[in-house]
Amino acid sequence: MSVPDGLMDTLWESLKRGEIVLIERTDSGDQYFGLSQLIRWGNEKGYTVVVVDIFDSLYLLKAKAKLAGINDEIFDKVKAIKIGGKIETGDILGWIRDTSEPVILAKKFEETYEEVLNSEAPLLTVAVGLEKLFVTSEFYPRNIQAIITAISRYVGDERRLSIQFLKAKVIDSSRRSVVDILEDIATTVIRVSRKDKVTEFYVIKSINKSLEGLTIRV
Repeated sequence: MSVPDGLMDTLWESLKRGEIVLIERTDSGDQYFGLSQLIRWGNEKGYTVVVVDIFDSLYLLKAKAKLAGINDEIFDKVKAIKIGGKIETGDILGWIRDTSEPVILAKKFEETYEEVLNSEAPLLTVAVGLEKLFVTSEFYPRNIQAIITAISRYVGDERRLSIQFLKAKVIDSSRRSVVDILEDIATTVIRVSRKDKVTEFYVIKSINKSLEGLTIRV
């Protein structure tokens, strides 16, 4: 099924609070346009938008947006919880600087996130750079379990809607199981790819059955 351009807002509005939505980029393309759209939509719908900024991904997307001629002010104003990194971007609510131990990282994130969730709900939580957690951490089952548990515990929590941007191509084939697990946890999975000058959003899975198989080309 295909729909005309300009209906991305319709896709976002079809999502429900409590969902974890995985936006899986399968090519080498960037995500700054989708992120700016999503932040704008969340602000308009009355959400408190909080970006989970993993290893300075928000800064990189902001810089690329500016170079592409997109207004980057929205990135400076958005609330952010930083995981690792060194560059201040956005309105920082918390900064977890030590990422050497994923189990401790997951616990510190939950403490910070719960505080924000309890005071700022409803939240639109947008994670950028998720793939970096799996590329940079030691690939031990205990470490992966800690990260996965931190993600999955919020499925069904209607105080928030969570969107996770993942560049799947960065994760090599030996760690493909991580992508499979993230797809399994997610309530909606949207694969994004670009061919020539057309970007395609394809919904491969959703709790909203009317969305499954939906294709948006922009």
